[in-house]
Amino acid sequence: MRVQDIRIGETYQVKVPQRLPSALRHRIPRTRDDFAADMRLNLRRGDRFDLTVTGIDPEGATVDGYEATTTNRVTLRLTADQIELLDLPAGPEYEIDGFVTDTDGNEVTLPAATTYTVLPAVWLHPLEEPVPLAPSTARFYRARVQAQATGMTVQDVARAAEDAQEYQRDIAGQALDSYRAEEWLRTAEVEHQEWLRISALMTDKAMKTYAPQSDPQGMTPHP
Repeated sequence: MRVQDIRIGETYQVKVPQRLPSALRHRIPRTRDDFAADMRLNLRRGDRFDLTVTGIDPEGATVDGYEATTTNRVTLRLTADQIELLDLPAGPEYEIDGFVTDTDGNEVTLPAATTYTVLPAVWLHPLEEPVPLAPSTARFYRARVQAQATGMTVQDVARAAEDAQEYQRDIAGQALDSYRAEEWLRTAEVEHQEWLRISALMTDKAMKTYAPQSDPQGMTPHP
């Protein structure tokens, strides 16, 4: 997005490139939180996440913001009474750093946030912008369906189409909360439509079993 179109307090989807700019790759974290954010950003290469903008630098065309996350790790600073109760040496301050569970050992989920600084504004996109599927990727999944369908009867292909539709519906629910699942949904849609196309072709041509060589749209998958 253009930096002048971004608003503080609004949430956007951030599309992280596979290769981070040198300014982000080589910067030295000043705090433990900065280090954690840089590590998380590095793991997010090629992926997307939601960012609520807290600051904008029009001159540098960058933004600051936070990603809402969850954790079960906490750091608890001990009070003077607790230090005395535990019979710890007086003088230094103490804190307990660890994971929170209930008495049954189940993890307790707590709200948290990861703060990012100086992210390029061009990485930001509107939340409603769909995750696209590259034509080459769509071709791969169509070719994979054709490979799986090879030798199948029309009844087998019809059942596979039903299974593909059910899988698509399952992924659609996950895609409401995950950009990764939204990408899986795009491929699931391609596969379902390809199964339907093959089923219709076999019925129309009265094919006993499917063979890509007899399919006008037949192809072979990339290795």
